[in-house]
Amino acid sequence: MGATFYSFWGFLEVLRIKYTLVQQSQPELVALGSEKIYITGLHWNSELILRDAWIAAVVDLANTIGRDSVFVSIQESGSWDDTKGALILLDQLLAENDIPRRILIDYTTHFDEISKPPTGQGWIETPIGTTELRRIPYLAKLRNVAMEPLYELQNEGIVYDKILFLNDVIFTVSQHQLRKHNLYFA
Repeated sequence: MGATFYSFWGFLEVLRIKYTLVQQSQPELVALGSEKIYITGLHWNSELILRDAWIAAVVDLANTIGRDSVFVSIQESGSWDDTKGALILLDQLLAENDIPRRILIDYTTHFDEISKPPTGQGWIETPIGTTELRRIPYLAKLRNVAMEPLYELQNEGIVYDKILFLNDVIFTVSQHQLRKHNLYFA
């Protein structure tokens, strides 16, 4: 009897510990309330992820947040695949859902950018004696272009509470967690 009791007790203790660990590993939910969300992202050669999951998730997220509380600003930068076509599809879907947006398609390629004569800022002399365009300043410039509508809207009196950067990450919207006036992000 004693060994069976302690075995059963040990089993229950293992279950309690496992339950506690699972609960602790769950992301903490943060309430957004009625806050306005500015969704932005940069895309380069990301057609596959856009078409497979990202476009549907962004449209779903924007609809869940609500057209009066969201703005989507996407910057494409000289992709070689059909990222441009995928983002044109995103623009059409957002338009059909009356979601405020700006989708910029840039036909300037990276080769075009690095072929320009160095302008001083954003270029670096490498140890092998060549001058190359630095990636971070280049991406910062693109990010700033994607952020322009935020400032333009602010000048019109439309202020966003949060900025959500969604580059090429796969995500889903959980409808039971996101509610029109009581939103949560993990």
